[in-house]
Amino acid sequence: MPDRSARLPRRQGRARSRRQREAPLHDSRRCPVSAVRLGVTRNQRDLWAAEWRATDRRMHTVAQHVEIRGPLELTAFEDAMRQVLAETEAVRARFRDDGGEVIQEILPSVRWRLAVIDLSGHSDPAAAFDEWAEADQRAPILASDFPLFSTALLRLGSDHHRWSLRFHHMAMDAFSAALLLRRVADVYAARSTGGDAGPSPFRPIAALHEEQREYEESDRFAADRAFWRERLTGLPGPVRITPSDVADSRVLAGVGLAPPPAGQICRTADAAGTAWPDVVLAVVAAHAAAESGASDVVMTVPVSNRTTAVSRSVPTNTANRIMLAVPVRPEASFHELLTAVTADNREAVRHQIFPHSVVMADLGERAAPHRSSGPWVNIMPFGADLALPGCTTSVHRVQTGPVGDLEVAVYGDPDAARMRVNVLMGLRPEHHALLLAAERRLMDRFAAVTADPHRPLAELPEFAAAWAPAR
Repeated sequence: MPDRSARLPRRQGRARSRRQREAPLHDSRRCPVSAVRLGVTRNQRDLWAAEWRATDRRMHTVAQHVEIRGPLELTAFEDAMRQVLAETEAVRARFRDDGGEVIQEILPSVRWRLAVIDLSGHSDPAAAFDEWAEADQRAPILASDFPLFSTALLRLGSDHHRWSLRFHHMAMDAFSAALLLRRVADVYAARSTGGDAGPSPFRPIAALHEEQREYEESDRFAADRAFWRERLTGLPGPVRITPSDVADSRVLAGVGLAPPPAGQICRTADAAGTAWPDVVLAVVAAHAAAESGASDVVMTVPVSNRTTAVSRSVPTNTANRIMLAVPVRPEASFHELLTAVTADNREAVRHQIFPHSVVMADLGERAAPHRSSGPWVNIMPFGADLALPGCTTSVHRVQTGPVGDLEVAVYGDPDAARMRVNVLMGLRPEHHALLLAAERRLMDRFAAVTADPHRPLAELPEFAAAWAPAR
């Protein structure tokens, strides 16, 4: 719901970011006559306040890139991007504090051009890209910046590009980024073949605000609140996977090891009457229990919160979170664990629209430990590859929001044929080897439980050492 009632402390004078100093696109002191003024959602208000308190200004910047192999027509690609940016209110949104009230203004346009960077002359173009991306990610996009995204196309070879996209969570979530990428691909395909991509499928942000307002004034809101209050009564304490002596606010990513074969994952899911996302949840629960020694694992699961036709057609930030408390018993089989996780997740997802910030407020003091501990499982079944004519593509997430302990981010399509698993941990850079070892254990366990789902977990070699005292 658009939240216009919350009053926040005025920001003290702060140096403007390098992006603002070098490219002042609009006067931030007042709303241009042609701009549309809107309130913000509860989620956006919470993000604004969190960034104002944060020491690491990068914590709400998300970065991803699309690997493109094949002939790419640069003019058509840039034209497609320009059209889609004009269609998308989220990338034209500017947020500011107006007398203690956070508002957003949808500006009529954004001054933009596609940066094309040629790395093909380097002896190792892929390494050059990694170096460029690392430097790019060190410069945060702040909630008060405009625009709240940056993009570039990097050439690694004659038919090899990486399309980089960074954005602030105030403007978009992962679902919105997928909408934007898919629309760019559709418009590019139409331009390349002389066709017509048709009118924009995106609806205005105001339509979503109205829908959320109606929900928060409905009986369903009260019913959802009662559900979460009852469900989280007696919530177990959080598990800690990252050793506290090496933990850090900086986020390190693994190398992205291959998951088990899609057929193996889907057979395991089918036998439990579910789909691959629940398999991933159960795998992470078992892994977290083995790593921590805990018998109950509380997982935070980001959800798209796109439950209606309107919400599925509005690029903005609607992302929410649900919490799953999963008992893990070494003597149980993975099939038994998966069946329980599936039932638990299905029930929780029916109430996914209820604001997580209210859930945490209702938990009171019990909520504090769960803000930075325990695994996050971010499943993005909308992250399938893009259809660019003559090209093969793959989407890779290289920077996420805040990671307090462990995050497992999974892209995939409905049949798990192009699943990619990214493991992220909050570690100091000199301990990257710990992350790589943890990633290897997770993926080995993923393969083991889907290959032999009816065997007790503690009897699988990949778990036996961790649970030896419990056998």
